[in-house]
Amino acid sequence: MTENWSEEDDVVFSALAAQTIFKGCDPDLLKRLAAQALVWTPGRGHEIPMRDGMSLMIVVSGALYVCVGGGPAATATNGFAIGLPGMLKLHDAEVRFRTRPNSIVDVTDILAKHPRDPESRDPSGEEFGFTLPDLSACTLQLVRDCIMNLCPHTMSLKGHDPEKSTVPLRMEVVDALTNQRNILQKEDMQAGLCKLACISRERIHDVFARSQSMEIFEENQQAVRYRYETLIRLSAFPSVPLEVTWMLASLSELRSYAAGDLIVEEGDCDSVESLLVLSKGSADVNKILFDGKLLEAQPFKIARLYPGAMIGDVLFIESWISRQASVIAYEATEVIELSSRKLLDVMACYPGLTSIYVSRCREASAILQRSLTRPTDVLASMKLFYGLNPAFIRSLANITERKMNFLGDVFKEEGSTDRTLRVQEFGKVRVETNREGMVALTDVGTLLGESMFLGMSHVAEATFRAATPLLVMLWIPHHSFENIMNDGYPTEGAYFRSLDRTDQGREDMSHYAKYMKLFRGCGQSFIHDIGECIHRRAYKPGQTILVQAAIDDRSLFLVATGKASVLINGKEQPEEELSPGDVFGELTLLGLVLLRSATVVATTYCSCLKMPRQAFIDALEKHPEETVHFEQLMCLRAVQVAAERGTFPFLKKASERLLYYLNLQATRRSTPPGEWATRDGDPLPTDVAYLLVSGEAYVTEESGHRILMSKGSCFGEHVLIGIRSRISSIEPKTACEVQMVSRSVFEKVMSECPDERAETEQGILEEMSIKAQQELGVERGSPEILNRCAFFRAAHEKFMTLMRPRMRAMLFKVGEYITRERDYADHMFIVLRGSAAVMGDDAETPVLRFEAGAAISEASLLGTCTFYPYAVRVENLCLVLSLPRNDFNEVLDQFPDERELFNRLLADQEDILRRLPKVLKLHHPLFSSSSIDFLKAVCEFADEVYYAAGECIITCGESCSVGETVMYLLVAGNAAVILAHGEEVAQIKSGSLVGEGGALGIANKRSTQVSAWKGGMVRLIRLQGQSIGKAVEEHPEDCQALENQFMMRSQKNAEAEAIRKVWIGKSVIPLLKNCHIFQGFSDSEELIAKIAAPLLKMSFAEGTELCVAGDAADSMIVIIDGEVEAKCKEGKVVARLMTSAVTGELAILGLLSFRTVTLTACRPTDTVVVTSAGLRPILKSSEAASQHLQKLAQEKLSQIDRGFPILSLPLGASNDVVVRTIALHSARCIWAPGETWRIPENATASGRHHWIFARGRAVVLVGPADHPMNPIQTVGTGAMAILPEWLCMQYEARAVALTPVEAFRISCMDIQLATLSVRSIPSWFQRFRGLEREAIENFAAKLFRAKAVIDMNRPKVPILKPLKKFRSASKLKTTGPIKMQVEEEPDTPVFSASTKSSPFGPSETSMKRPSSQAGLLSTYPTRDATHNDGRGHLRLRPLSANRRKPSKQC
Repeated sequence: MTENWSEEDDVVFSALAAQTIFKGCDPDLLKRLAAQALVWTPGRGHEIPMRDGMSLMIVVSGALYVCVGGGPAATATNGFAIGLPGMLKLHDAEVRFRTRPNSIVDVTDILAKHPRDPESRDPSGEEFGFTLPDLSACTLQLVRDCIMNLCPHTMSLKGHDPEKSTVPLRMEVVDALTNQRNILQKEDMQAGLCKLACISRERIHDVFARSQSMEIFEENQQAVRYRYETLIRLSAFPSVPLEVTWMLASLSELRSYAAGDLIVEEGDCDSVESLLVLSKGSADVNKILFDGKLLEAQPFKIARLYPGAMIGDVLFIESWISRQASVIAYEATEVIELSSRKLLDVMACYPGLTSIYVSRCREASAILQRSLTRPTDVLASMKLFYGLNPAFIRSLANITERKMNFLGDVFKEEGSTDRTLRVQEFGKVRVETNREGMVALTDVGTLLGESMFLGMSHVAEATFRAATPLLVMLWIPHHSFENIMNDGYPTEGAYFRSLDRTDQGREDMSHYAKYMKLFRGCGQSFIHDIGECIHRRAYKPGQTILVQAAIDDRSLFLVATGKASVLINGKEQPEEELSPGDVFGELTLLGLVLLRSATVVATTYCSCLKMPRQAFIDALEKHPEETVHFEQLMCLRAVQVAAERGTFPFLKKASERLLYYLNLQATRRSTPPGEWATRDGDPLPTDVAYLLVSGEAYVTEESGHRILMSKGSCFGEHVLIGIRSRISSIEPKTACEVQMVSRSVFEKVMSECPDERAETEQGILEEMSIKAQQELGVERGSPEILNRCAFFRAAHEKFMTLMRPRMRAMLFKVGEYITRERDYADHMFIVLRGSAAVMGDDAETPVLRFEAGAAISEASLLGTCTFYPYAVRVENLCLVLSLPRNDFNEVLDQFPDERELFNRLLADQEDILRRLPKVLKLHHPLFSSSSIDFLKAVCEFADEVYYAAGECIITCGESCSVGETVMYLLVAGNAAVILAHGEEVAQIKSGSLVGEGGALGIANKRSTQVSAWKGGMVRLIRLQGQSIGKAVEEHPEDCQALENQFMMRSQKNAEAEAIRKVWIGKSVIPLLKNCHIFQGFSDSEELIAKIAAPLLKMSFAEGTELCVAGDAADSMIVIIDGEVEAKCKEGKVVARLMTSAVTGELAILGLLSFRTVTLTACRPTDTVVVTSAGLRPILKSSEAASQHLQKLAQEKLSQIDRGFPILSLPLGASNDVVVRTIALHSARCIWAPGETWRIPENATASGRHHWIFARGRAVVLVGPADHPMNPIQTVGTGAMAILPEWLCMQYEARAVALTPVEAFRISCMDIQLATLSVRSIPSWFQRFRGLEREAIENFAAKLFRAKAVIDMNRPKVPILKPLKKFRSASKLKTTGPIKMQVEEEPDTPVFSASTKSSPFGPSETSMKRPSSQAGLLSTYPTRDATHNDGRGHLRLRPLSANRRKPSKQC
C-alpha cells in the first residue's frame, strides 16, 4: 500500500482522520480505507444530489461550488468531506424527528395570561417559582430584554412551523483554477476538473471488519447521530440542510449537569464562547436585579428553559458580549455545546447559512447602524493615527465610508493591488492564503491592508473574508488619503513616509486611558500599563451592564460606542444618560464604595472598555509615584461620597479634612444576608463602630434589646470613647455594605484633627442618646422624650420641638453624682440608660430610684426649688439628657399659652420644700397637733412631682406597706377619686393629703384610683415611704388625725360603690339582655352581669356627637336614657334612636370596623359602651358564649354570600354591594310550624323595621284566632314576603308560622344607609320600593278593616277609638322564635288531619310600580315620618270574592 500511496490518498486520509466518527480508529485501517476509495470525476456544472445510500465524498483536487438555499456560495477544496448523512441513510428519518416543543416559559408570559397585584413578588404561583422584585414597567422590560438577549433564536422561533422543509443544499462542479461557474465543452483540459474520492458504508464495514476500530466507529457514529437527531427533533437549527446539521452535531459535545449545577453564569465573557442547546431536562434562568424593598441586588428566577432552547446568538458570535443571565439546571440536564470557533468553521464552509437568519440580520444591522460611534473617535484610537493632529484626523474621517458585509463576503483577494485601508468595527475577518488556508482571525479594532496602504508592499498577501454573519468596517481609499496629506499636512505626510514597519494594525487602548479624567496628570508609563489591562465588552440593547447594590469585580467602564441609561431605585435618570466617552464605576475602582450605586442598561448596542480593579491596583504597585495623585482624588471623592451616601451621623458637622482621614483609614466590608461575615466567610468584629452604607441588619444588645438598623445608621459608636461594647450579636437582614472604625483608627484620626475632638465626642454621646431613646420607644428626631416630663405632656408640639435641641447628652460613670444635695438647682435631667438612686441615711438602702425614662428635678425648671432636695448617685453607667433652666425660659417666652399653663402651678412662688415641716404645722389642719420632729422625719427626702391632666397618681389595687408606700400633698390643681370600675365619685382640692391610708399601713391595698383632674396639670409634693415609716416608728401618737381622715374617705367610697351597683342592676343589665348578640347566651344572667360590671355611664349634652360616620369602631353603644339623631355620612337624617337602642353590634362581632352613622344627642343622653377589648376576657371564661358569637358571625357571612334577604325577593337583583350590606345588617330567625312571632321588647327604639320572608309561609292574626276576620293576610316568599313590623305593633297583630319559616328582620335605617353608601342607586331598588309600598298599603288597609270589625264586637269599646301609634312591646303576649336550622319542607297546614282543617287561604295582591325614581330616597320612611294609611279615603266593603269564606267548623 505504501508503494502505491499518492498525495491524493494523503488528502483522503487526512479528511477521514478529521471526521468525528473516525476519531480513535486505527490509522492503518484509515489509510487502507483511503487507498480503496473510488475516484469519481464529474463533469463541469454537474449537480450532485444529496440522498440516502450515497457515498461519503471527499474533494481530492479541483473544487466544488456549495450553496445553501439562495445564500452566497462557498468553494469546497481539497479535503472537504460531504455526504455522511446520506451514507448513514438519515435523510428519510428527517421528517420523523422534526417536532418543536415549547422550549421556554418566562415570567412575562405568565403575567400576560394572569395579571397580578403590582405589589406582589410572586407573579407565577407555585408551578415555576418565578419571582420579581416588583411588577413595575421598568423591571418587566429588563426581564423581557434579558430573555430575548439570552435566547434570541428561541424567542424569534415562537410560532415557527417545524414541519417546514429544509433549505436545499446544492453542489456543482466548478473550475478549480478560477473558482467561477464555468460551462466548458468536453474537450477542455481534464486537469482542471474536480476529483472526488467516494467511500461507501459497505467499504467501511469491509475494512473495519473484526477489528476494534469497528466498535469505535459505531460508538462514534451513535454519539454523533444522537446529537444530530436531537438537533433535528428540537428544531434547534430550523431549515438548515441535513449536511450542515450533521457537521454541527459532529463538532459539538454533549454536557451533563446535575440539578443545581451552573450551566451559564451571568456576566461571563470569553474570547471563545459557546452556543448551547438544551437537549434534555430543564433549567432555570436567574437574573440579578435590584430589589427596591430590600435595597439590595439578588438573583430572581425569571424563566425556565426546556429542550430546544438555545443559549447564545449566532449573529453576535465572538463579539465579546457578556452572558445576560445565569442558567442553573433544575433537574438532571443534558446540553449540546458548540464552541464559537467551530461554529465559525461551519459558517466558513456554508456561508449561505445567513439566508436562514435574514430577518434577524436586518434587526442586528439596524441596531449596529444606530449605535456605532463617530469615525473620528475610531481613527483617533488606532495606534497608526495615535497622537496626530486632530484636524488631520477629522479630515481623514470625512473621506471614510462605513460599509457592512455579510458572512462569506470577500472584500480583498490574495494578489490584489487594492490599497484601501479598512478599520474593523464589528465582527471578525478570516485571513486566508492559497497555500495555508486560514492563517488568522482578526478582531474589532484591527487595521486591514495597513502595509499596502503605507506602501510597504504592493500585492495583497492574503484574502480577507467575512467570518461572522455581520461585519462592519470603515474604508479609507488610498488616493483620498494621499490628497489630504498633499493639501496641507506635510508633518503627517513625513510621519507616514518615515514608517518602515507596521504595528500589526491594532488599536491603542492607552489612547482611551489618557483622556479619562481619572488618569489625567498620570505618567505615560503608568497610562501605558493601564492601557494593557483594558478589554472590550459589548452589550445588546436592554442588557444590564451594572446592577445597583450588586457586588462585582469593581471594574471601571468607558463607553466606546452606543448609549446607556442609568436607573436609580428602578427609576430612569434622563440627565445621567451615558454616551461615547463617558466613564462610570470610578468610586468602586477607588475603593470608596463596595456596591454599585446605580443600574446601567444599554439602550443601543453598546461597546465598552473595561478595566478591572485588580489591574489598577497592580499598576499602582508598579508605579508608586502615582499614589499621591489618587490620594488627593480620593480626598475629594470621599467628601462627595459622604454627602451622597452618608457618613457617621455624629460627623454631620465634621470638616472635610476629618472626613477624608476617616474614610482613608476606615475599612469597608460587604456581608451576605443572615451572616455577620465577609463574602469570603471571615467573621466581622463587634467591638468597632459600624456605618451601614447599604442594606439592613438586626443588632442585639446584651440587654436583649433588638433593633433593625437601616442604610445610613450606625452602631457601636460608644466604643470610640472607651465604653465597652454592649452588642451581643449582629444579623444582616439583607446584603450589607459597612464601614468599620476601631478605637485605634479613631484616635489616629483625632490626632490629625485635635480641635474637633470635643465636638466629635459630644456627637457620639448625642448619637448614643438617640439609640437609648429608641429603646424607650422614641423615634429618631422626635421630641417625644420630653413627654417623660409631666408638664411637657400638656404643651404644644412645636414648643417641644424647639426645646429638644436645647438638651445635651451627658454620661455619668458608676459612683458619680448627677445632682448633689443643696447644690443650686438649675437643670432638669431625663435618664435614658442606666439607673441612679437617692440613698438613705445608711448610704446603702435606696430611698428613691430613677430608671430609664425617669425625670429628675422637674421643679428646677419652674424655679419652685432653689436647691436640689437630695443627692442622686449613679448605680451603673448612666446616660442622661440635661435641660438648663435658662434655655427652658428662652423657649417658653415664645409661647404665652404654655407660660400661662405653667403659671397655674406656681401657687406658691417660694421654695416650699425648704420650709415644708413648718408649713404643714402652721397651715394644715391634719398636722396642727403633730410634733415638729414627726413632721421633719416625714418630710425628709420629699420632692416635687407633676402629673398631666387625667394621669393616674395612685393606682387602684396597688399593694401598700409602711416604709415603702408614698403619699402626696396636693399643692396646685385638683385630683379625682375614681372607683375600681372607672366612675369618678369625688374630687380632692389643693392642700389635701392623698394616699395616707396605704402609707401609714392602715390599708394593705389602694381601694381607689386617684388621678389628676381634667382641668389641667397637678403639682404635688411626694413624701417618701422610707421617711414616713421612720416617722411612724418614732412618733406613732402623731398619726391619729391621718387615720381618721382615711376612715372617713373609705366610708364615702363604699357608699358610692353601692349606688353604682343599683344603677347597673336596674338600668344596664336589662338593656344588655335585649341585645340581639347576647340573647343566645346559655348562662346569660351571670355573663351579662360580668359584661355590665365595668361599664361607665357616658353623658352627652344636647347637640353633642356620640360617634361620627367613618370613624374606626370596635365597640357597641347602648342608649340608657335619652334620644339621638342618626345621620348618614352626607348629613341626611335617616332615623331617631330612643332609649334601649343599640348600635355597633357588628363591630363587636368583628364584621365591621367603622361607624356607619353619625349619632347626635337630641336631648341630654346617657349611654354605655361595650368594647371588644373588654368583652374578650369575659368570653374566655365561657366557651359556649364565645361559640355563640362565632356562630352568629358565620351566619352573617353566610347571609352575605347568599345575598338574603334581598335576593329572596322577585327583584332581579344581583349580589352587589348594597345587597351584601343589607344582608350583613339583617337578623335571621327560624320559626317552627305553629310558632308565634314575638316582637322584640326594644322594637321601637331603633326606628322602623321590616320582616322579609325567605322561606315558608305564615298568617297574620288580629284579636282572637277564631275570629272570622282572621287570618288578615298570608305572608311568604315572593311578592307577599314583606311584613312591616311597626304596623303589626300599631294594630296589635301577630304572625303564626304555617310551615318552617326563615325570615329576616332589617331596619329601614340600614336599608337607606346601604343605598346612600353607593354613587348610583341600583336598578332593583326602585322595584323594591314599589314592592314595599304595595305591601304597606295593602297590609295597612286590611289591618284597619279587621281592627274595625273586631272592635265592633266589643260593646264597651267605641268603634272609632283611635289606635295608638306605638304600643309598648312589653304588652304583647307572644312567645319567642325558635332559632334553629330547619330544612325547607313543602307547605303543610297548621293543623294535622285529625284536627279541624285550616280556614285560612292565601291573600293575593298585584304589585304597583312607581312611575319614576324621583324622590326615591327622600320619601323613605323614618321614625319621624307619618304613614298615610289612607284612612280618610277608605270605605268598608265586603271581603273580596276570591277569599275563601270561613268554614262551618270555625
